[in-house]
Amino acid sequence: MPTFPQIQSSNASYSPTYVPVAIFAGGTSGIGQAIAEAFARCTQGLAHIILIGRNSDAAARVIAGFPKPPVTEVGWRHEFIACDATSMAEIRATCATLRGQLPRVNFLVVSAGFNSMAVSKETSEGLDYHLALRYYSRYVYFKELLPLLKHAHEKGQQAHAMTMLGAGLGAPISTDDIGLDSARSKTITVLKGVMLSFAALKGMAYSPGYNDAMVAHFASQNPGIAFTHIHPGFVKTSGMHTDTGWLLAPISWLYELAMIFIAVRPVCLPTFHENLAPTLRIQETCAEYMLYALLDAERGVFLRSPTANIFSAHAFDTPVRLDINSPTAHQTTQWGFYRVC
Repeated sequence: MPTFPQIQSSNASYSPTYVPVAIFAGGTSGIGQAIAEAFARCTQGLAHIILIGRNSDAAARVIAGFPKPPVTEVGWRHEFIACDATSMAEIRATCATLRGQLPRVNFLVVSAGFNSMAVSKETSEGLDYHLALRYYSRYVYFKELLPLLKHAHEKGQQAHAMTMLGAGLGAPISTDDIGLDSARSKTITVLKGVMLSFAALKGMAYSPGYNDAMVAHFASQNPGIAFTHIHPGFVKTSGMHTDTGWLLAPISWLYELAMIFIAVRPVCLPTFHENLAPTLRIQETCAEYMLYALLDAERGVFLRSPTANIFSAHAFDTPVRLDINSPTAHQTTQWGFYRVC
């Protein structure tokens, strides 16, 4: 595993022969913003960088901080596209626009999320709110922008889609309640937002496993493209706070205090799996690891730790034939997954 200085050096040496096109969905805040900024630095701004999110003011501030290439350079552009990640219809429309405007996409990074142990609700499209941000939106971005990733691969360029959540940390997937409809139905209405919610906890616990399965699926069908799920660790960002409900709010400060004393830099304890080792990092430090993972992969599926270490990977030589008659396929079709996504 490379050291942090080696990772910084590798990132700084990135020098493609073409102007890369990179999309950061969730790139206006938190670790999504940090990796977009790191990518802008390592390319010295000579890239077509697209931030997707809801906050145009935040996006403007981020883009204003990007390095700007000399006026003699062509092909680069830094822009923002507004899109609500809780709406699959809006994401599909955004991706359709991008497919009509872009010849290719080299890098796609999705990081928008939602952390609440107390709030369990549905989106306007009837999806679980946690899963909408932590899984479904990511699936739709991958699926809808796949043609542009393929175009990059066909040109002999890097083609890599990366989701940032919790690689290897998901709870076992239950095909009996994939969309968590049953879990939400058991939530007592008057207690929503008051105390810990079973459905909210399941949404947070299941979504990392869904992302593991997602990158494996896309890699199995597209052998020439890289698909990564990476765990950024506990990162000190504006979105680090996790809602525990107002009943537990008086002691929630203990959680915040614990996060401060867990660590201030990447630490891997020998008695822990690396993904479970406590890591609290400023987002700029974390972004260097995430950027290294983004630039390092060639093809296949990759699961990576907070220090960008690959703990699971596989390269497919040919597309895997899917069994559409399997019990799992039947369950997801019955639930309406393919209709929604």
